[in-house]
Amino acid sequence: MLAQDNQSFHAVLLAAGEGSRMGRVPKSLFRLNGDSLLLRQLLSLSAAGAEEIVIVTGYFYQAIEAEVQDAIRAKQNKLARIHLVRNPEPHRDQQSSVLLGLEAVKDFFPHVSSQRQTLGTNPVMIALADQPLMSADDYRSCITFFHNRCEERSIIYPVVGKNRGNPVVLTIETVNQVLHGGQSCKAYIDKHPELVQHFVCDNEHYLFDLDEPEDLESFYKRTGFILTPPQKL
Repeated sequence: MLAQDNQSFHAVLLAAGEGSRMGRVPKSLFRLNGDSLLLRQLLSLSAAGAEEIVIVTGYFYQAIEAEVQDAIRAKQNKLARIHLVRNPEPHRDQQSSVLLGLEAVKDFFPHVSSQRQTLGTNPVMIALADQPLMSADDYRSCITFFHNRCEERSIIYPVVGKNRGNPVVLTIETVNQVLHGGQSCKAYIDKHPELVQHFVCDNEHYLFDLDEPEDLESFYKRTGFILTPPQKL
């Protein structure tokens, strides 16, 4: 097993979707106690140890990128370094946004020695902006598990019951292999189960995201809090 005290990582945060089943609104801009889910995710990822966060926008990019700039101005001392990448074709699928985010993250690594990369001390996390239950502790648990994975494994993601959750954490070597392989990240992972180690747990935060209006009611029942929708754009 690998062991590592350094909990820092780089993150790709996906916020490019159309929110079609939610009434075509940017799901990352739903608000909880006045703060957008996007801001809450940025704060949680930063508190968990993210050094750089690439936010991939697409649909509603103007509103989402404005929210990011507002977050940086208001919370700069609490946030990791933030980078915006815009998917010019968000209608393709989520995986196109993943690849754009990973390509951007790859540029952070030229100054990291090959030995450090081999040890997997700079993991890359792919996270979703519309998971309202996620906290810094949830992200930190994934990174801790990643650092204690079997040495021959280079990909981890949570599994709750029989359900695959998010986020996904990969080594930078695996990111490079995905980008050079000419296929989506999901297809690469599915094709290489020998590289995957499941983070088996009972934390349903890793499963819950906002797909349709019923999820808003489910969130209220779980937490007692109301998610306020953004204005339609």
